[in-house]
Amino acid sequence: MSRRLIQTVRTNDAAETERFGAALGARIRTGACVCLSGPLGAGKTVLVRGLCRGLGAVDAVTSPTFILMESFAGRLPIAHIDLYRLEHEREVEDIGVFDMLDGETVLIAEWGERSPALFDAADVEVRIDAREGTARALHLYATPEFARVLGDLK
Repeated sequence: MSRRLIQTVRTNDAAETERFGAALGARIRTGACVCLSGPLGAGKTVLVRGLCRGLGAVDAVTSPTFILMESFAGRLPIAHIDLYRLEHEREVEDIGVFDMLDGETVLIAEWGERSPALFDAADVEVRIDAREGTARALHLYATPEFARVLGDLK
């Protein structure tokens, strides 16, 4: 899908990154594929924690690097995946990720760029650039449909 940059937000610490994620999650009203990218330690899981909170999930969110996928109940079903350890596109298919692009589930993929097919299907993408210390620049990309829904986030 065609995504364009709709906003860049600068955060100073993990709490602000999580708040941005919550604001983003609160605006998502339908199933969506959200891909997150950034270097190790950039705050992808912190952002996911906020996204899940904004989507109404109350369970603790941790990185599923070793279990690959975790599911949460919120306003919409949520699937949180981490593609860091996957080496082949077929592994993404084998764990059923593409079945979750059903229009109901919010699929949040850390290291989403590791699956070209999933990355192409993403409605929303957040690229996290680590700055000095705990500061981050969050570059939000979205399809035209989601850009209208997301508007201007703070």
